[in-house]
Amino acid sequence: MKNKNPKRGTVKKVLALTHRIVPGYIIFLLTTKMMAAAQPFIGIYCTSLILDGLIHLDRFESIFKTVLIMIALDSLLVLIRWRLEGINWVKRHELIQKINKMLSIKTMEIDFDILEKHETLDLVKKAKEGANSYGDIGAFCNNLADIIEKLATIVYSVALLVPLFIPKGLQTSESLSGLSWFLNQWYSLFIMLAVLAFHVLISYKTNKKSSLLQKQFFEKNVSYNRYFGYWFDLIFDYSIGKYIRLYKMQKLMIKRVEETNKNLEQEFNNWINKDIKISFIPFLSQAFMQLASYAYVGLKAVFGLISAGKCLMYVSSYTRLVESITGISDNFVKIRMESQYLSFFYDYMEIKNKRYEGTIPTEKRDDNIFEIEFRDVSFKYANSETWALRHVNQKITLGTKNAVVGKNGAGKTTFIKLLCRLYEPSEGQILLNGVDIRYYDYEEYAKLFAIVFQDFNLFSFALGENVSGSVDYDRGRATKCLDEAGFRERLSKMEKGLDTPLYQYSDENGVEISGGEAQKIAIARSLYKDAPFVIMDEPTSALDPVAEYEIYQNFDKMVEGKTSIYISHRMSSCRFCDNIIVFDEGKIIEQGSHDKLMDAGGLYSELWNAQAQYYA
Repeated sequence: MKNKNPKRGTVKKVLALTHRIVPGYIIFLLTTKMMAAAQPFIGIYCTSLILDGLIHLDRFESIFKTVLIMIALDSLLVLIRWRLEGINWVKRHELIQKINKMLSIKTMEIDFDILEKHETLDLVKKAKEGANSYGDIGAFCNNLADIIEKLATIVYSVALLVPLFIPKGLQTSESLSGLSWFLNQWYSLFIMLAVLAFHVLISYKTNKKSSLLQKQFFEKNVSYNRYFGYWFDLIFDYSIGKYIRLYKMQKLMIKRVEETNKNLEQEFNNWINKDIKISFIPFLSQAFMQLASYAYVGLKAVFGLISAGKCLMYVSSYTRLVESITGISDNFVKIRMESQYLSFFYDYMEIKNKRYEGTIPTEKRDDNIFEIEFRDVSFKYANSETWALRHVNQKITLGTKNAVVGKNGAGKTTFIKLLCRLYEPSEGQILLNGVDIRYYDYEEYAKLFAIVFQDFNLFSFALGENVSGSVDYDRGRATKCLDEAGFRERLSKMEKGLDTPLYQYSDENGVEISGGEAQKIAIARSLYKDAPFVIMDEPTSALDPVAEYEIYQNFDKMVEGKTSIYISHRMSSCRFCDNIIVFDEGKIIEQGSHDKLMDAGGLYSELWNAQAQYYA
């Protein structure tokens, strides 16, 4: 989704979003900035009074009183601002965390087939960096508040500068002539306005070019960060450290990191070098502006048109005025650029799921009687011309144990992912009890399946939370499922039992478990769900022969009254299944019992005989 004008509507969106997730934060920012704008002028005004008092030899008590007032007011505002900045830090952190929560929820809810696309993964990266780094909604709001602060500073500055341009009394031509006479006229202010306009224009143009360079670097940096982050995470991921050491991959890993880092460094240097050249122009412009202001105000002091104290006040006020006007220009450029970065966040958040959201509830059946039918189903992955499945017709007989076999890439896992609605068929229908599964409420439909994929994942949570997938769970039931999955002996050795944290990513006392133990926990998780359909993708691939035998011995009890589907390359595991579905090149070419398929002498028989010698 491309936003032709990312700035349009972004300010309104960000303000509305910020007010919704952190109420009162915008008003708080504005109040803080208004106070920040006022503070410097206390010193500017009071210092001018003190200087004039010293020059005119005013009474010590009068000068000292002004000093005390200045210190008291300045200290009070410093303390208040210190407290407000602390609150601001907390609120801004809260804003960032809630934005990250929104991104996390969106990522968990987006269609799986959309999420796994390369362009979506890039957009996820851009959205995260756009909302938290380059765009940073907190910084965006702060820039908007800075504009208010600078507008207030302009008002304060102008209020102090107005007397500078008011002619001083009735002067004769003898006492004022030439330059001094001109400087005493109100229209002499056009000199300062011209210098100011020149500097603001230069600053705006250069900031715009600088921001464009930054955006170009950001676009390239997103990909580099993703690649660099991948290699960096690999190096510091202790769980795969054994492969790096055993296969002597250290040089390869370091080389890849260095290559990525070298490209990123080159891009960064190019950006910095160009940016420095551009930034030198406003530096010269600012120097000229300061020289002009000192000359204008200084000459007025020399000609006796203003006092020394007022000279200091006017120079300081004019400097503040220029900084604020230039700053507003800078803020608008930053807001424009941040709007472009934040557009990635909104583009990602506005991605629409293609999955049809049905509303029909699944039938609540005590007997778990459900029938699944693939009716002329075909499927191809995005950006692929090859059909992963083609004209698949299949009924899953109720309450039976089914095996799905075939060579690598035959379409077995795709078949299961379609069944679970991780993907939608490109052609054809999948029916549940005669109704297209798209018409069912997705969350209710997902509850029908308990799945252990070949590339299953456990999390750095407590053992019981990994089994139940929940914070609150039935501890007795979790223990029973672990027992049925063959994890009883290992559980008995864990001092904290179900409360034992797994891995050390989030808990330094986390327990490391083997691949086989992890697979048993994954099986226990599927049993805990107690769903009508149990699907196992290579459920015993990481288990030793004894543990595998025990699992298969208990499978009948585990899946009693349920419909089960097993994907396995171990042909021996198919013998206990009622129906064996054989895939080849995306099509079902055979199905039936083990004996029937062996008698047919087809692909199943070929695969079986290829492994039979090892069983013998």
